[in-house]
Amino acid sequence: MMNKFCPSLIAVLLFAALLSGCSPRLSPLYRDFEVKPQAGVSDDDVFERIDRGLLAAGWSPIDGPTENVLATEPRQFRQWGVYGIEVDLELAPVGGEYVRMLIHPYRVYFTGKRSKIPYLRGSLARSILGEIQKTFEAEGLTFIGTAESRNKAAAKEH
Repeated sequence: MMNKFCPSLIAVLLFAALLSGCSPRLSPLYRDFEVKPQAGVSDDDVFERIDRGLLAAGWSPIDGPTENVLATEPRQFRQWGVYGIEVDLELAPVGGEYVRMLIHPYRVYFTGKRSKIPYLRGSLARSILGEIQKTFEAEGLTFIGTAESRNKAAAKEH
C-alpha cells in the first residue's frame, strides 16, 4: 500500500520545493531604528533628526495623522505596464529609544485607482531603505531591522 503513495508523495514534495524556491522574499511593512545619543543634541529633538534624515535622503516630510507621527509625501519607485509603485512613510518615536518606520506601498494603476500592497519585496525594501539608512545613521538613528530579523540574529548567536 505504501508503494502506491510514494511516487505521489515525492511529486508533491518536489512541487512544493519548487514553489518555495520561486516565491519572492517578503518582509513586514515596518523597520526599526535605535536612537543613539549625540553630543550636544537633546533627545527631545528626535523629530528634527528624523526630518533632516528624510530630507537628506530625498523624501518630503509632512505632518502625520497624529502629532506624534511624522509622514512623507508619496514617492514613485517603479513603473510597470499598467501600474506604478508609490510609497509613503510614517515614522514614530517609540519610548525615546527607538523609531519605527511604517512603509505604505501602493500600486497606482493608469486609471488613477490605488491599491495597498500588503507585503514588502526585498528589492523594494532595499530601494526605499538604501539612502535612508545612510542619512539616518548620520543623525544617530541606527538601523536595527524588524523584530523578525532581530529574532533570527539572536537565534544564530545561541
